[in-house]
Amino acid sequence: SINNSMTSILGTESIQHPNGTAAMTVAADGLVSFGNVKSGNTPCFSATFSSPLNNISNNISTKVRFNAATFNQGGGTFDTSNYRYTPGVAGVYMFGTSVNMKDAGDNSDYQQHDVNIRKNGSTVFFNRIQFSSAVFQSSAYNLPLTVIGLVQMDADDYVEVWASVYGGDFDFRPEGSRFYGFKLIGTV
Repeated sequence: SINNSMTSILGTESIQHPNGTAAMTVAADGLVSFGNVKSGNTPCFSATFSSPLNNISNNISTKVRFNAATFNQGGGTFDTSNYRYTPGVAGVYMFGTSVNMKDAGDNSDYQQHDVNIRKNGSTVFFNRIQFSSAVFQSSAYNLPLTVIGLVQMDADDYVEVWASVYGGDFDFRPEGSRFYGFKLIGTV
């Protein structure tokens, strides 16, 4: 009987071109990098908040205080005191957020939700939903408004989430609210 299976283990930390240029490296955690391209979608993060922010003034854009990082991996920094993410590594990133907003007075006054992802203070993506005031429920929680998009980031750029409601004072609710992002493989 002939056994056609063959296995071997090659222990190495790097493979180089004859001119000395690193072609591949293997980190202790198993992450493989090919030149300047890493094999994982890192850095990456996800953040939430646990307490509502109540009675925000009508039509005032307010930073959403995502103050709890559920994970933050691969070199970026999610700052829970100023509610922003700095990647630490340049590249193209997929960022997304969902923000749950509720009428603070439970009186169905508000008519429009706006959510923005801002890079270095300027809006790069936004979403808006607008109806007559009778469409939004006053005391029930409405569906979170979601924004996603690809953003070219330098290592020291930052992103944050802002939101507003037109037509009445409002609350940010933690139920269904989140902010997340990751670097796309192979981007610089």
